Amino acid sequence: MAPVMHLRKTGLMERYHTTRHFLGLDSCILSSARYVTQDGAALSMDILFPALRTLVETHASLGLRLDGNEATGNVYLVRLPVVDLSRVVEFSAKDDLQEAYESQLARGFETQTDLPLWRVEVLADNTVIFAVHHAVCDGMSLIVFLLSLLRALQKSGGRDTDTPHLVQVPTTTVLLPPIEVATSVRPSLRTLCSTLYNLVAPVSWTKARSAWTGPASPLTPNLKTHVRILTLPAPQIAALCAVARTHGATLTSAFYVLAISVLSQLIARDPKRYTRIGAAVAISLRGVAGVPDDAICDYPSLFYAQPRVAPDFSWEQARRVARVLRDQKRKGREIIGVLRWIFGQYVPYMRSHLGAKREAGFCVSNVGRVHPPSVEGKWTIGHTTFAQCDVVIGAALILNLTGDPTGALNITFTWGEISLETSFVEAFIAGLQEGFEKITAQTT
Repeated sequence: MAPVMHLRKTGLMERYHTTRHFLGLDSCILSSARYVTQDGAALSMDILFPALRTLVETHASLGLRLDGNEATGNVYLVRLPVVDLSRVVEFSAKDDLQEAYESQLARGFETQTDLPLWRVEVLADNTVIFAVHHAVCDGMSLIVFLLSLLRALQKSGGRDTDTPHLVQVPTTTVLLPPIEVATSVRPSLRTLCSTLYNLVAPVSWTKARSAWTGPASPLTPNLKTHVRILTLPAPQIAALCAVARTHGATLTSAFYVLAISVLSQLIARDPKRYTRIGAAVAISLRGVAGVPDDAICDYPSLFYAQPRVAPDFSWEQARRVARVLRDQKRKGREIIGVLRWIFGQYVPYMRSHLGAKREAGFCVSNVGRVHPPSVEGKWTIGHTTFAQCDVVIGAALILNLTGDPTGALNITFTWGEISLETSFVEAFIAGLQEGFEKITAQTT
């Protein structure tokens, strides 16, 4: 292996994700899109490799591996000298996207080899699946990759080198600093005290005692992930967004409240008689950190809450949630800052969640609508989706929302084999779709 070229030590959030991966609590995050032409061209190696070359030469995060002791957190981001595309790209005969997602989400990465922390699978219908280690890529970065690939395909003229599979990683590309360097993550005293209290206090002393969060996390990690993909039509999504704006709500807050409504109905017969539901929403900190729109980095946070059981959908509640989430664009930084207080205890902290009550029964993660760049060329992009693993100690059910270029909304539901019964999730999806249709029917 070539000499190690340390770029910098992993930051707070990057270390959080490397530790989870090291312990087998998470595998990867991934996104996909179908790239097509009017003449039905196949996305062959000759076409794809030059485009991927452009991405590797542009984004420093795509030329990295790890180096160091991941058990202690003494880990560095290392620039690879070369990326061998023939070893990270697989051309598959599969045409079932859900099945391909399940296969990818069950696989982690060999983090300290001569391979980068990402891989690509190309399905038979020209769908490109991009799987990546969470330490170098957040949810918004997944969309950056898909759009960057489209731009590169439009500009690429095909094979342009004698060794198309080998990409020399530039030493001039700039790797963004960790989130705590890009913006202040110092927690307020209130945030610090409340977070530390929730870490040490028995569940029976907190709001979580009466909250439904799905089955407890398993004692032994199991990354097998189930996937379902639901597409909601563009006209209804446009109508929903329009009425949400009149109520001061957002698409994210609407689906958050709708999920609470459906779950409230499903758990109503549970003998434990839950009065709350553990909920989470993924927050992007790219805006407060001043990150360029086309950057690939790891700048996320999470917002947790225990809303009361509410079987009926309410626009007023959606409005309140939207306001809270807007505040979290700033306050979400504080959660990252709290990680400093467990900096030397990442491994025992994460292992303590095994066999314990989950923090959330569901999580909503919305990366927004994919707007293709105005670049002329024969390639178009469609059916954009994304998903994440995090099924061991994360939320029991994750709703991953992506706005398709057509205006449709693609929701990828992910849950672990040991998180929820498939029949429960299928009932939830059916209820969510029915609730969505009721709400949109009222707007027309």
